[in-house]
Amino acid sequence: MRRFVPIILTVLSLSVQPAFSQKLSYTTTWIGNSFGGGRKWVQDFVEDLHVEPNGTLYTASVWDEAGREFGIYRNGDVLGECKDTHGWGTLGGFAVASNSKYLFIAHLQGNEGGHLKGEQYPPAGFDWTGVSRRNKDGTHAPFPGGRGRFNDMIILHQVDTKTDAQIRGLAADEQHLYISDTYAGVIRVYNAETMGPIRNWQVHGKPTKLAIDGKGGLWAVVETTGRPRYKIVRFSTEGQILPQEVPLPSDAVPTDLCVDRKSASLLVADNGPSQQILVYANIYASPKLVRRFGEYRGVYGGKVPGLVGPLRFCGPQGVGVDSQGNLYVACNQAGGGTVLRAFSPKGKLLWELLGLEFVDGADADPKTQAADVFTNENHYKLDWSKTKPGSQWRWYAQTIDPFRYPNDPRLKEDCTGTAIRYIAGRRYLITTGMFQGFMAVFRFQGLIAVPSAIVSRVKLDSVPNCPAKGRWIWRDANGDGRFQAAEFSDADGVEEGEFWAWWMDEKGGIWYGYQTGEKPIHYLPLLGIDRFGNPIYSRRKAQRFDLPPGMNHLLRIEYWPETDTMFLTGYTDERPKKGGEWGIVGTEVWRIDGWMKGNRKPKWRAVLPYEADKLFTKSFCTAGDAVFAVECHSAKVHVFDRNTGRKLGEITPGPEVSRESGWVDFPDAIRAYRRRNGEYLIFVEEDWKAKIIVYRWKP
Repeated sequence: MRRFVPIILTVLSLSVQPAFSQKLSYTTTWIGNSFGGGRKWVQDFVEDLHVEPNGTLYTASVWDEAGREFGIYRNGDVLGECKDTHGWGTLGGFAVASNSKYLFIAHLQGNEGGHLKGEQYPPAGFDWTGVSRRNKDGTHAPFPGGRGRFNDMIILHQVDTKTDAQIRGLAADEQHLYISDTYAGVIRVYNAETMGPIRNWQVHGKPTKLAIDGKGGLWAVVETTGRPRYKIVRFSTEGQILPQEVPLPSDAVPTDLCVDRKSASLLVADNGPSQQILVYANIYASPKLVRRFGEYRGVYGGKVPGLVGPLRFCGPQGVGVDSQGNLYVACNQAGGGTVLRAFSPKGKLLWELLGLEFVDGADADPKTQAADVFTNENHYKLDWSKTKPGSQWRWYAQTIDPFRYPNDPRLKEDCTGTAIRYIAGRRYLITTGMFQGFMAVFRFQGLIAVPSAIVSRVKLDSVPNCPAKGRWIWRDANGDGRFQAAEFSDADGVEEGEFWAWWMDEKGGIWYGYQTGEKPIHYLPLLGIDRFGNPIYSRRKAQRFDLPPGMNHLLRIEYWPETDTMFLTGYTDERPKKGGEWGIVGTEVWRIDGWMKGNRKPKWRAVLPYEADKLFTKSFCTAGDAVFAVECHSAKVHVFDRNTGRKLGEITPGPEVSRESGWVDFPDAIRAYRRRNGEYLIFVEEDWKAKIIVYRWKP
């Protein structure tokens, strides 16, 4: 990629000034992952956990941006991952198991829309689901008759790309591989060495997780169509149903199970309201629930809902024990994110690994001088006196409660952008979508961010009673954080074209802007706060504004009411759109003073890096006396003087994070805050290795 040297056009003097870019002095740190990158990071998600006798953990997930769908961990450290589970049509999965010689991973092989040809790929329009065999270090272990890209896969189903036929459970001993074929409602047994089929049997329901007990029994979680919704049954390895059935609590959602052979107990991960590990004794005669490990309701319970703690689980998804009786719990937190914890037999936390942020922005709380930082789902405490990279942050709280607020849009929508605002002295969390379809406002009750108001231009499938078409506004009029039909307003059925500019100003006013058209800039003033603390908006009170002359394509807005200062970005007559890129910042940033007084003449115009379809800026923000704009592909941050528009320098990921970053993926991916000591904290999305990059720059 060629180096693009931006220039600054000073409109007032009608002259082009040469670019000036000094080398900035800064350090790089991060938030949200136990490791900074390179060979070490904790994967984005976790769907299954398998624990070896020596305490080695194998984890399974459908996706990790950097390719660690199947991770390998031990003693609080990263050992590696299964290779080649990412890209070329290959996707991760929901199950992992091992014996003393091999590792087995359940996953999917696609064809990337049909352009991957050959016998190692399914035909166009179809996916293969099955199990691949690996060596214990994650490398390939092919076998005669093996299929897929590396001849190490057995294919159970070829289905169209819209059908979910992924395998949900695996277990293995020295001779056999047991496969929970959820799609077919069958448990299948294969020879672990030849990978040839041996037998199978039908299950009344959908089998998911499996565990072998060492006494000729195979335990299976079965999802049923009746009541109870789940059951755990024991089969012989030949397929006969055995009499030991586990009495699950009526509200339990079993997501994993394992047998502790040392204590002859069955452990079940419960992702229902209890958020605990259920421990059953007397499992070979009449299983009985004898203990619950973890605080009841996990992170969502107790005196302070949302508060993080070692025994306050959030989405338990995997459980296992090693030969010493140490217990391991894997959580897939609400909204996405991996939590791995190890406990001694007495329940003492031994270590914890975190990979909490995926396609998330971050913003500082201005009232606490960035001692508190928020992302869409998480609240962190920061100690900026610490200088060791990655040492400043502490995971403090999860701000989602999926049980009390099951339709929180952060659970299912593409909430990415994050901002913290104080309105009438009260703190609010603001989120925007990856494709800018909506802006959602959350009020805080304690540590939990409660759905409060939404302004949307599209139907949101996750929102009950949402208008079927067009734009609308919702406000939580009865204060329950849920969506009743009478709470929607301004639902006019108008299908708005795409736009990329959302902004809530410091007084709670909402700005959004179409790319083109007559008076494309819209402003919804804050009309008040209701008795539950919800901000009130109405499109009937909206103000509309034309683009300033010379800007022909609007892409971002930032307005600062205290100084009546407007920042706009987009394409201009002098630097128009030339490629097929979409949703980017554009080619210029403009500062306009006196916007509400009617001025439309820029104080300055700053030129951004742009090469059609190759080099462009994805996100921008302002803070203090600086303007920051971050490129998509390189994640390079360009820094401008807020008062003059002069280019000050550039910032790129430093050695502290192995000089690497993923693409910057969404419009509001950068936020910045200037501390009282003059230091700037610049938060940039880093989805490749599940974290937020933070640059510390003091001019």
